[in-house]
Amino acid sequence: MMRRISGRAGRAARNGLAPVVAALPAAGTTAVAVLLGFFSAVLLARAADLTDGVIVLTVALVVSLARTQQGASPRRRLAGLALLPVVSVAASGLGRLLAERPAAGGALFTCCLAAAVWARRFGPAATAAGTLATLPLIALLITPVPLAPRGAGTPWAAVAGLLACLCVTLVHLPAEAIGLIPRRPAGAAHARRASPPARRSGPHGSRRIAPSTRMACQLAVALGAAFPVGRLAFPGHWTWTVLTAYLVCGANRGRGDALHRGALRVAGAAAGTAGATLLTGAFAPGDGRCVAVILAVLVLGAWLRTLSYACWAACVTAVLALLYGYYGEPGAELLGERLAATGAGAVLAVSACWFVLPVRSADVARRRSADALLALRELLAAAGENPGRLAAPGARWEEALGRCAELATPLRLHRRLRPHSGAAAAHPADVLDALAACATPVRALLRHSATHPAPADAPEFPGLLAALRTAAASARRAYASVRQAAEGSPA
Repeated sequence: MMRRISGRAGRAARNGLAPVVAALPAAGTTAVAVLLGFFSAVLLARAADLTDGVIVLTVALVVSLARTQQGASPRRRLAGLALLPVVSVAASGLGRLLAERPAAGGALFTCCLAAAVWARRFGPAATAAGTLATLPLIALLITPVPLAPRGAGTPWAAVAGLLACLCVTLVHLPAEAIGLIPRRPAGAAHARRASPPARRSGPHGSRRIAPSTRMACQLAVALGAAFPVGRLAFPGHWTWTVLTAYLVCGANRGRGDALHRGALRVAGAAAGTAGATLLTGAFAPGDGRCVAVILAVLVLGAWLRTLSYACWAACVTAVLALLYGYYGEPGAELLGERLAATGAGAVLAVSACWFVLPVRSADVARRRSADALLALRELLAAAGENPGRLAAPGARWEEALGRCAELATPLRLHRRLRPHSGAAAAHPADVLDALAACATPVRALLRHSATHPAPADAPEFPGLLAALRTAAASARRAYASVRQAAEGSPA
């Protein structure tokens, strides 16, 4: 009996940690890219007599690119090589404007980030370009030192951007070639949607407002408030408020998701700050061992991000605390201020998402569930017509399922906390659960297709296909029930 219980517990633990284990190869490639970028930037800084700011900027860009460029097409990588150095130069000039004319710099910074979000309406290519354009701007909020002495940092910002792109590309291409990290098939991008749906959310005809426009307005309001609040309440560290406002609001998937993300951000910041405060006391300012810890925490955060956003927030906050400690900032003395600044940014971001052209997370979930069901139908059609060529429709399904999984945690929490009177009603989380249940038969069918020269002739093929059809039918029924339910949920 004890052996049976321990076996079940072991299987549950393995299932719960499956995404974390699956992310190990990507975390390994990120570690290599970070080390390559760090040592390359150190050589550049020493050769050109630059400050450590160019090192911080390069490493920050490498960490971001290692995630956003994973599985990217050659065309997208070339676009990054061309775009990121140019944007880095512009970001360096904007950083100087922020220092010399804070009001004008803050307004321009807000407009740039809001424009990058608004551009998502033009499709995946514009979304990718906007994401690349924001990376140097966000790095401005992280870098505590200028790029070069006497204001000569603008040209070197382009070099840092180019160096980061090259390091990530040099690591990703061999890793994809040997299968260490997946290469996204050409058809996978069709499953993506640049932004949540514009079904409803407010009076006066606001349902006709495009989702990207709503999100851009929300971000503009959040950042427009974060700059003055940060500078007035936390003049020495106003960037913490602005950074949190962007991280919570910039990628929100509805107001429920923004609330959940804000809570995780604050919780992660508290844990990361406490841990970093303890670690900072072990290192003197300028201690090289602190740099090694910073790099290790960055990679750890990139790995544990699949487990929870709170883990990523904790690691990022710890890195910032260690970084400031490395440059002589006090540790424990800033604990309260860091938490207060983070909390202020989270409150501003969540408020903007809830009251400025809000988008309901339930509407986002229904749209993404519909995309996943469409991808599932295409996969079933392909399995019936040509079972040996399921890689592309399978990739589109995995892409759509991943986008549904991004919403699963806050919606499941809402389902658990909703009033008992509505407990029997259909909930968007029910559809997400039904779609997640389709993953096992889908992957079994894909493995069968990839390992058999004539999949349809194998005796197990009808059973695999029947199991997938049964799971798909359950997901369709759950989706139909949600569509028919009253849309009164405040998720």
